Amino acid sequence: MRNCGTRIFENITKSRIEAILRGLIDHGSVVTGINPWDVDTRNHGVRLRGDWIEEASELTITITNADWYVPGKMIWENIESLIRLVQEDA
Repeated sequence: MRNCGTRIFENITKSRIEAILRGLIDHGSVVTGINPWDVDTRNHGVRLRGDWIEEASELTITITNADWYVPGKMIWENIESLIRLVQEDA
């Protein structure tokens, strides 16, 4: 098991949370829990935990696991890409 760190994303509204969760599920991830959410991407052992503070509009994402050969930088690039997409659309 490997932890690749935590990042905080700002300006994440309820509609953006819903879009993020929908996007994860649409791409085959298994999402469990209700704030915090545990996400098994079913892709190279990558697992995430998301915790949203509604009052602050902040989403904290922690990469809780990834296979040894998956660079943390690549995972964060994918996460940040998804966050940018929902911020542009919502």
